[in-house]
Amino acid sequence: MEDEMRETSSEEFYEMLKLILLALEAILRMLSDQLLLMHEGEYIERHTRKPITTIGFNYINTVLTEDPVHFREMHRMYPDVFLKLCSIIREKTPLRDTRYVCVEEMLATFLITVGQNSRFCITRKTFGRAHSTTRRNFNKILKALNTISSMMMVKPATAVPSKIRESTRFYPYFK
Repeated sequence: MEDEMRETSSEEFYEMLKLILLALEAILRMLSDQLLLMHEGEYIERHTRKPITTIGFNYINTVLTEDPVHFREMHRMYPDVFLKLCSIIREKTPLRDTRYVCVEEMLATFLITVGQNSRFCITRKTFGRAHSTTRRNFNKILKALNTISSMMMVKPATAVPSKIRESTRFYPYFK
């Protein structure tokens, strides 16, 4: 009998201890929430970020309205063709302007990088963007151009033109 009483009292003790610990945990959570609310207005120091700029937008608008020959040298196409390609990309692909970068700027970045063999660091400075933004936009345009490539490019004809077929100069290449 005495063992049973000791066993029930130890069970009651552990139950009481469990309830006290649960209550203590609830009190600590409430206190931590209150401390967070008290310190909510304090400033948390963060690393400085590059400010959002309109350098790229201003650059592309300026270059589009100025000399078309200069635009052709830089971007390998005339401004009207460039704008038509931008509208095709908007219509036929899911690519849209982001909050800070327009499709024209993305395409100009891509064309300068590919057409001029420019490094990302030079393109970055020209458009005032971070390296990761430049890389991301390059990949977005690359995917968009890949999706419209099948619609825009004409497959070559299977028949070889007679001028090439009859000339021995082209024989090893066109059989």
